[in-house]
Amino acid sequence: MAFDVIGLLISVATVYGIFTLLSLSLNLEYGYGGQPNFGQVLFYGIGAFSAGLVSATLLPLFAGRAVGDVCSIGALVTREAISASNPLLSVSTWLIALVVAALVASIFGFLASYPALRVKEEWYLSMILLVGAEMFRVIVRNTPQFGCGYNGLPGISNPFGWISSNSNSPLLIDLSTGLYAMAILGFATLSYIGAQRFANSPYGRLLKSVRDDRILSEALGKDVKRVREQIMVIGSAMAGLAGALYVFYIGVAIAEDYIASVTFSIWVMIVLGGIANNRGALVGTIALIGLQKGTQILGVLLQQASIAVDSNLLVYLDYMVEAAILLLLILYRPKGLIPEQAVKTVAYRSFDSGGKDQHA
Repeated sequence: MAFDVIGLLISVATVYGIFTLLSLSLNLEYGYGGQPNFGQVLFYGIGAFSAGLVSATLLPLFAGRAVGDVCSIGALVTREAISASNPLLSVSTWLIALVVAALVASIFGFLASYPALRVKEEWYLSMILLVGAEMFRVIVRNTPQFGCGYNGLPGISNPFGWISSNSNSPLLIDLSTGLYAMAILGFATLSYIGAQRFANSPYGRLLKSVRDDRILSEALGKDVKRVREQIMVIGSAMAGLAGALYVFYIGVAIAEDYIASVTFSIWVMIVLGGIANNRGALVGTIALIGLQKGTQILGVLLQQASIAVDSNLLVYLDYMVEAAILLLLILYRPKGLIPEQAVKTVAYRSFDSGGKDQHA
């Protein structure tokens, strides 16, 4: 059986865009702000479930239907029918859900960071977020009111799914998923541009000063607590947006997708690419996504060869390779593939170019 090359490329592009958002957000928080976050998946999951609930509620409301029990099969069928027959409604609901997801995640980022940032050691927050992420997963999985329980919230349709709703043509299916992949890559590109502007702005220099010497920053009159809160809110919003994009991609919000290993994969991405370097985050992300997709392809090849291999073993293999990469980086290349570079302000670029920019 041949591989669906187009489908594979679309899948890689989609997942790459989503994890680019996550790696850039963590890179801003830790790489530039010096604030470790071991609970990144918390805001990723909050964004996913927020977007899912918004979509499940607004689609029938905008169509003049009763919302009912969003977890029921009947509500699922109704939402999918509305999304397939009304392109404008489908896309507008998706955009609203993205905004709400980012806002809700940013609010939780502030609330989670507020008490922990009152202490001098930033690692307290990282521990709180690690525990909070696991609590979120357990609560959502076991509480039907917060996301339909163990089975998750289904019927979250691709906003461009109406293109192939009345056809089984592989071309139309690839077109709808391809358009969504392009939309995700568009959000990732905008996030990268924004992160670069942050990094090369006075605010970026402020983040680095807080990261490198908190006491000196406070002595110079900088409000360190406020800066750390701000970067947590920004990073949480980006992670929430990534979660919303992900849930519209897979079509269901389920708690078991938001486990701690997702956070540690993001950490490997930024350490591999280079901490406090946004281009490095892009490189580290594509490397880890390639590893994960390669593991999945290996599993398919083994099945085609009639070799009985427990799929869990391949997952554990992926974890072991990521752990080995992280250990090797810490030992031999702690600055990553692309080390941190100087902040390129206007004055820096003018000096570096011999003053040419001053007369441009």
